[in-house]
Amino acid sequence: MKFDHYVLDRYVLGRYVQWLCLSIVMLWGVAFVVSLNENIDMFIDHEATASQFARYYAYRTPYWIILTLPVAVLLSTLFCLTSMARRNEITAAKAAGISLYRLLLPLFIFGLCFSGLAFVFTDSVLPLATKRYNDTRDEIRSYRRSDGSRRQVLLQDVDGQLLSARSYEHGKRRAHQVLWEQQVDGVTIRRVAGRLLEWRDTGWVILDGREFSFAKSGPRVAAFDSLTLSSLTLLPDDLARQRRQPEEMNYSELRAYIDRALANGEDATRNLVDLHLKVAFPLTCFVILLLGAPVAANARGGRANSFGIGVLICFVFYSCVKAGQALGWNGIIDPWLGAWIANLLFGAIGAVMLRRAHT
Repeated sequence: MKFDHYVLDRYVLGRYVQWLCLSIVMLWGVAFVVSLNENIDMFIDHEATASQFARYYAYRTPYWIILTLPVAVLLSTLFCLTSMARRNEITAAKAAGISLYRLLLPLFIFGLCFSGLAFVFTDSVLPLATKRYNDTRDEIRSYRRSDGSRRQVLLQDVDGQLLSARSYEHGKRRAHQVLWEQQVDGVTIRRVAGRLLEWRDTGWVILDGREFSFAKSGPRVAAFDSLTLSSLTLLPDDLARQRRQPEEMNYSELRAYIDRALANGEDATRNLVDLHLKVAFPLTCFVILLLGAPVAANARGGRANSFGIGVLICFVFYSCVKAGQALGWNGIIDPWLGAWIANLLFGAIGAVMLRRAHT
């Protein structure tokens, strides 16, 4: 009996993987055609070279794969199990004493492992590929990203520190007309105004300025040529306008970015949602499989019917993902719930459907 189970597991999993590979290739082809139709004018107008064209789509491929993986998983589940149900293979397995749970077990194990691989791919390959895709797109458009220089800087640091500057040159790591303050319970106890703020090995150094101290005995003023602001934890990238997008960072980098943003007094709600999505979205592969398996196992329709069901389920699922993301971004629900709400909802529905299909 153990050998029979092994043979059946290998048969079901083999057919499923075949459909999965076919679905991934098919969806990549659809994404490529749609993208080419949308961007053909850009390639022609900017006279993109063959190398730029190839790099553009090579670096975009990881994003398409991750984006369409839930759809590929659902379609392969529907096609594989529907064809087995139509040929009465599932009925035969049940007649041999094999429950629906046991029949679907290799698919569920594969779905969990596949979700883990999807997370590793999302965390290690996708950020770098997205960064190079954005650089290639800007190269084709002959567009240079800002080097991070900006005007009118105003940032909050830890321990009640405030930093403002008229302008900041990120290439030189230097700010002009700087004002630094330290507050306790909203009351300024120390203020430094200077002509320049420069980043050096020892940290931020303010040049040619005056220091104001506000004590109970009265304010005091002292001029200086240079003064090191050792308590200031802001880094040059914190003062720069151009920052890496969340999709260009892996989980740990985005987590560190959020921690610094919160320490600087910035609103990191949107980035928190994106952080949770980096884990939640790869797990949708398992959730979608859990939802699609009981639907397909009891279906008798053809592939066209399966495709229609798959498109409907994916449309509703992606709508829930986007709705949860929007609710999280706007602070209506907690960021983690905004990222996970679709998985929780469809996972619960899939578990109920699987139980009913088994009985």
